Amino acid sequence: MSENPSEREESREQRLNRELDQLLNELRVAMPGMQVLFAFLLAVPFQQRFAAVSEFQKHVYFVTLLASAAASAFFIAPVAFTGSSFVSATSRTSSRSPASSRWPASSRWRSP
Repeated sequence: MSENPSEREESREQRLNRELDQLLNELRVAMPGMQVLFAFLLAVPFQQRFAAVSEFQKHVYFVTLLASAAASAFFIAPVAFTGSSFVSATSRTSSRSPASSRWPASSRWRSP
């Protein structure tokens, strides 16, 4: 019996992990575009013609800027949450915390 990769069986947990990994990769791909949009919106008020826009246009710009900032936060949150939960899971299984593993013991500050 030949085993086709598309026919392999995976548990519910493995499938959820695979789907989460795919979702996080898609978010990582979309992040640079979101950052470029946010940077563009931050640069707009420094243009000379921005002083000539109406009050309504300034309000629309401000709402767009806030929506872009919120969207950036929502794009960053899953990746940051996954990273922090990974660090906490590995620190529970490790005898040394990630912060203490960065520096050798001889370079730590000690009180006299």
